Amino acid sequence: MSKRSRRIFEELSSVTKDKLLLQAAIDRQTIRRLRNEVEEIEQSTTKTKKKNFSKKEKYFQNLAKNQVTDISVSIPGSHIDGLAKVQVKRLRKKKNTPVYENNNINALSSKFKKIVNSGSLKVALNSCENYKPTTPVEHIVNRIYLFVLRAHVEKPWVFSSENLKRYSEFDLQVKFWGYIFELYLGQYRHIILHWGDTMSNTCKNVGLRFKLDLRVLILREDETVVDGATGEIARKATKAKLYADRLKSVLTTKCHLNAFIKSLSYISEEDIINVRMPIVQVMGLEAKVSSLRLIGKKKYAMEDLYSFKFPRTSQQLKLGALESLINGLTLIEEMVNSLETKFNDGQTENESSMDRILKETKKKKEIIMKKWLSDVTWDEESKEESDEESESDSDNQEFNDDINNNNSNKD
Repeated sequence: MSKRSRRIFEELSSVTKDKLLLQAAIDRQTIRRLRNEVEEIEQSTTKTKKKNFSKKEKYFQNLAKNQVTDISVSIPGSHIDGLAKVQVKRLRKKKNTPVYENNNINALSSKFKKIVNSGSLKVALNSCENYKPTTPVEHIVNRIYLFVLRAHVEKPWVFSSENLKRYSEFDLQVKFWGYIFELYLGQYRHIILHWGDTMSNTCKNVGLRFKLDLRVLILREDETVVDGATGEIARKATKAKLYADRLKSVLTTKCHLNAFIKSLSYISEEDIINVRMPIVQVMGLEAKVSSLRLIGKKKYAMEDLYSFKFPRTSQQLKLGALESLINGLTLIEEMVNSLETKFNDGQTENESSMDRILKETKKKKEIIMKKWLSDVTWDEESKEESDEESESDSDNQEFNDDINNNNSNKD
């Protein structure tokens, strides 16, 4: 090959290599750009899909992911919607609602049935003020009677519609619910009520960072044994807030239930399904007591047990709202005390070591908790989004209410 031909060949070869390198660089940039565009589209689509889900749908979807069935709600889209009647009946047969005593004072509650105006309201209050309790329980119940009736007699304006619209969640705690919960449940040394957006260590340890308005702690030798109940308080009932708070409470309670059962070294499979964790949800002056428990291996059931109100009107007092309030508190007390009893029993072996030796029987196998319990599944990003949307929905609802009120006033 001549020198000239060799030089031309080398020039062409170098140009070709540069082109190839340049093309490769362009291809890499194009691929990177296209990949970023695809990721952005996917993220945008995911966010859009998430926003399209209602709070009710998110509630039932997240419970299903956690093997929790809400057997109290049968509306369209719920867990038991569409199930055969036999299946629903079988689920509800397993309720075994906790039994509790009626701690109301009959001599006083009979006076409430006669309340028709401010005069008879004062008569009922005087009866409570003159009553001499004979037991510690009567003393506490009578103090709650007095607290509620004095509010109606001495400052009835606290129950006006306008004031109720102004109240914050903290107002509701201070003016109404805090005192009676502390008085009724806080009478025991082993029970502590923890108020104000706190997180349990049990949930923190598994990355579940829900803040709760109320946690009822069970103590043993001044050390926290378990979170015995969860509570959420909302200033008023809205659909978004109801499902958002309910979801938060159920998932937190599942975490507490799992930890509690794991702490019972000597619990039997028969006893596992009898462990109930109470859930309290307050919206305005209304409250609901629910519970979460296992009904089988990795099968949890959420069920509503009792509803009650902080009496707002004379009519509600006459119809027994004050007695229902005491019954609701007694139910929570019974369930929390039952957890303490189960904890104490679960630390001691019931089987006799001597009998086992004499009968030459083997020690019972320990329960494999992995077969019974499932972890809490929750997306932290979804939680933040849910909280933001709940607040936004509540704000929008308030704005709409104000507009409607202004329009009605103009009319």
